Amino acid sequence: EEIRKLNLENEKFKAELQLKGKKDEEIAHLKQQLEQYQKDNIQLNSDQKTIFVEMEKLKKDIELKDNEIQKIKQEMQVKEKQIIEQQKSFEEKNKQINKNKEEQKENIMNDNSSTSISNTSSTFDFELIRSFKLLKTFTGHTSTVRSIDYS
Repeated sequence: EEIRKLNLENEKFKAELQLKGKKDEEIAHLKQQLEQYQKDNIQLNSDQKTIFVEMEKLKKDIELKDNEIQKIKQEMQVKEKQIIEQQKSFEEKNKQINKNKEEQKENIMNDNSSTSISNTSSTFDFELIRSFKLLKTFTGHTSTVRSIDYS
């Protein structure tokens, strides 16, 4: 009977020893998993820090670009205003030039009311000399004038 008890006890110890071995293996495996998880977590944290730093750099770059865009927009607005002012100035000058041309035409018409030019198909552009002042009127010639010499 005692042998049987001893055998049972021996079998019990063997089973406990096997269970302990399995537990030790499982604990060792869990420790390995934990170490790997910690390594992965450290790597993730490092990667996250790198990503965070890169994101901050990108945010700063975006902010700088936004500032550049705002400056360019302001410069464009100033240029637009300058262009509008130049257009207005040009229009005013153009009106004044047209007004002066009309006044010159009227003056020439008034000054030359007794003299008429019958041949307007000449190749010489008489518009160029409309601004000249009349110094002297020659009389005596009654037919068409085709050319003149002067100095």
